[in-house]
Amino acid sequence: MATLTRADPHRADLFHSMYGYSGPSIALPPPVLLTSTWWDEQKIQETANPRFIRQALHSPSSKKRLDEQLQFGEGLTESTYLEWILEHTRKFFLILVELNCAEMIFEIIDGSWDDEDLPLSLRTVERLGLGSAGVERKFAKKQYAYLVRELVPGETMEYLDEEVVPLEVISRRVSTASGGTAKAGLVEKVYFPRQREVCYSRRRVPLSREGDEDGGVGGNRMSPASFIAEISRLGSIDHAHIVSIYTSYMQDGYGYLVLSPCIDLTLKSFLHSTPPAWKSQPKDKRRRIIFNWLHCLADALAYLHEKGISHGDIKPSSLIIQATTYKIFFADTGNSKRLDSSPPSTAGPSSFLSRQFGTSPVSADVEAYEYGAPELWQRILTPHESPPPPTNTVFSGRSYRKASTQSANSNSSEEAPSPSSTNISVGHWSSATPAHPAISDMFSLGCIYLDILSFKQKRKTTAFISHRSAKNRRPRESGPPDASFHANLGQVDSWISGLLKETKKKPDESLVEALSVTRRMLSRNPGARPGGRRVADECYTIVGDVCIGVETPCCGVHNVVSGNAEGGVFGRWGAGNLALKTQTSRSSAGSEGQLSKRSTIQTTASGSSGSMGSRRWVAI
Repeated sequence: MATLTRADPHRADLFHSMYGYSGPSIALPPPVLLTSTWWDEQKIQETANPRFIRQALHSPSSKKRLDEQLQFGEGLTESTYLEWILEHTRKFFLILVELNCAEMIFEIIDGSWDDEDLPLSLRTVERLGLGSAGVERKFAKKQYAYLVRELVPGETMEYLDEEVVPLEVISRRVSTASGGTAKAGLVEKVYFPRQREVCYSRRRVPLSREGDEDGGVGGNRMSPASFIAEISRLGSIDHAHIVSIYTSYMQDGYGYLVLSPCIDLTLKSFLHSTPPAWKSQPKDKRRRIIFNWLHCLADALAYLHEKGISHGDIKPSSLIIQATTYKIFFADTGNSKRLDSSPPSTAGPSSFLSRQFGTSPVSADVEAYEYGAPELWQRILTPHESPPPPTNTVFSGRSYRKASTQSANSNSSEEAPSPSSTNISVGHWSSATPAHPAISDMFSLGCIYLDILSFKQKRKTTAFISHRSAKNRRPRESGPPDASFHANLGQVDSWISGLLKETKKKPDESLVEALSVTRRMLSRNPGARPGGRRVADECYTIVGDVCIGVETPCCGVHNVVSGNAEGGVFGRWGAGNLALKTQTSRSSAGSEGQLSKRSTIQTTASGSSGSMGSRRWVAI
């Protein structure tokens, strides 16, 4: 019986909250009823035309007055009331029409009011002379529907509580893993009304209000200034396979993140319940997509590492897949942090954000434990005197431990009844911060690779889990055994051997090489694992072989220093001489020598392709 705690108990970045899809998630639920009512400039111009204005005025005298010259201005203008409405008071007129008092537009114009004066406070609305307090209150509220400010990509806007944000909600779900309020855990699928073909995900972050102490109740809120600062900092992260912040805004005590691309489904849900559309794809296309995933993920992780950021929480639920294009993305950077920074304190805006979405390092995350590197976890035996509250049991060998939601700093332990009914002490799983978090990321990515390659070989995820935990089963116990990779490396290696045996019956050189890379990534010794850029380069040669003569590898062409994407790169593969593959993947399989960021490997191809150019290699 033991407590599962993350190896790094320090606070998570805001980045974790922004991209955190670690709660149960398959596809978003069916569309909700669209109830938003808003008017942008285009809609206002199209609606408030001369015909509409005349039809909205019921009195014949009012319609006739539209063609009369303005009474104010002392003859300085020859405009008619109709012309003035079209040029200066369209919004005023539309609001009055909605309030069933369109004839008041003449008094508004004669009083020298125009759209530039909006919005008006309730006290100012009383000066319009609308006739009753009820109509005045409605005017004060309705005016914001016609004063829509559009969101600007890359910027953070601040909206008043009464303002309407120009986003339509297609569907929504509440993250059941959220440790905060339901509103904070809400994930919505949205689109901009005039761009319905592109969808985004919208998440909410609780913000503190002026006068709040310690960041709000329980420290679960961050200041608007901190929110803006973090958004600005994260703007430097830009990769084709990392979910990005498209835009953001603040309103009614919350910060809102509009993320691109929209979450369709996670890798976890994809592997457990594969969409029918995937099964209808040609076999060769599915094969290319899967091998592209390997390179895309390695390239994205290498990108983060080269910017000094570790991911810290790589697992199937932190990866998303677009349902139409099958592109894969890192959506949850978990406990991401600067590789060169000292451990921050557990207090601060980032920690409360993680708690709001239920993925804080202080909470037990069995999936993160199962995909974590060996150096992130160690078993500590501690004495105890009283049993803890009931928790979910996870078995490990001849003893068993229980996963709980205790703090990472907790030194408490749990008791397990022995067959002789006597109490025995078993420890909790914990560890210090790894010396090289980027190398720990590589182990977790290797776990993902093995899941993906097993899926390619039509092996069920449940079968792999059962195989991993086979040595930890106890027939008389009801709890699930420990299915982590790091605690069952022997079983993991035998699973890889089983996949390799299949290639003897049906040769697949690309699969063999991918499994070879994966096996090195899953080394217990951190120093034996390849770096992110090396894995990306090796996977590039593998996917290049798979895509020969068919298509360009996803996000692969940029790795070529010289040569063109159309002929220079694929010309060498088409020539039938994979000199690059020979010099990189195969030769590096037996050596993990470090390559300089500035060094390049020159390769040439025989045949008609000519020079292959040079390729940049970067080692972490």
